[in-house]
Amino acid sequence: MDDKKTIIGGGFFRPEEKVFIDKISDILLKAQSMYTPQATDFLNLREQTILNNLINKYDDLYVHYFGGYNNAERVRGIIAPDYFVPKESDYDIAMYEIRYPEKFANLHHGQILGSLTGSGIERDRFGDIITDGESWQFFVFDSMSEYVEGQVKKIGPYKIHLMKKDFKDLLLPKDESTDETISVQSLRLDTIIADVYDLSRQNAKALVDHGKVQINWVVNKNASSFITITDTLSVRGFGRIRINDIMGRSRNQKYLLSVNIIKK
Repeated sequence: MDDKKTIIGGGFFRPEEKVFIDKISDILLKAQSMYTPQATDFLNLREQTILNNLINKYDDLYVHYFGGYNNAERVRGIIAPDYFVPKESDYDIAMYEIRYPEKFANLHHGQILGSLTGSGIERDRFGDIITDGESWQFFVFDSMSEYVEGQVKKIGPYKIHLMKKDFKDLLLPKDESTDETISVQSLRLDTIIADVYDLSRQNAKALVDHGKVQINWVVNKNASSFITITDTLSVRGFGRIRINDIMGRSRNQKYLLSVNIIKK
C-alpha cells in the first residue's frame, strides 16, 4: 500500500475533468469535516494525479492507495486524517481469476474489459486486468462480488467461471510495454500519436477525428488537445501510450518525453 501526498505533475485541469474534481472535492471536505476515512472508486493515473494535487490543500489529510498488489495502475484511495493507517481489508477489493477453456480460447484484455462493462459494472468499480501470458485475473469491489459472480458468465463467445482468490495467489503480471524517450515538436495529441506510431500528422488526426483515441479512457476528438504528465492515450488498433514525464526541451527546442508504450 502506498501513501502519496506529493504533486506528481499535470498541474492543469481539463474542462471534462470538472465532474471528477467536484466529486473528489466533496470527499475531501467530508473527510475533513467528519474526521473519518473516506474511500474513492478505482482511480486511473490521471485521477490519482488530480487527487494528489487537491489533497495538498489540506494539511491534516493524507491519501493511501491500494489496487490489490504493489504497483497496480488502477487503485482505490483512502482519504483519511494522519492518525489513520488502513489495512488491506479497508479497501474492499476482491481478486478474481478467470477459468476458461485454454485449449480453445485466447482471451485478451479488451474482451475481458468489454465483458465486465457489458455486465453493468461501471469502469470505476474494477481495477487492473492482469495476465502472466496464460491465466487472467482482475480486481473489483468486494462488496460487488455476488453481482459479479452472477453476471459475468461469458467472455466473448466463451463460457467462463470466476474463482475468488487471495492476494497471495497473485499472478506475476506480464509486462509487454517498453519505456522510451521521444522528442516531439509539440504536446498536441495528434503530434504524439504520429511520432510514437510512425504516422503522418494527417493520419493521426484522422484517428482522433473518428473517435478512435481516448485520453485517460475518455474519447477525445480534439486533435489539438494538449497532453500532460500521467496522461494515458489509447489508440484503437495501435496500442497505448502513457506519459511518464516531460523532461524539458532539446537543443532544437523539441519536447523530450519519457513514455511507456504498448504496441498491439
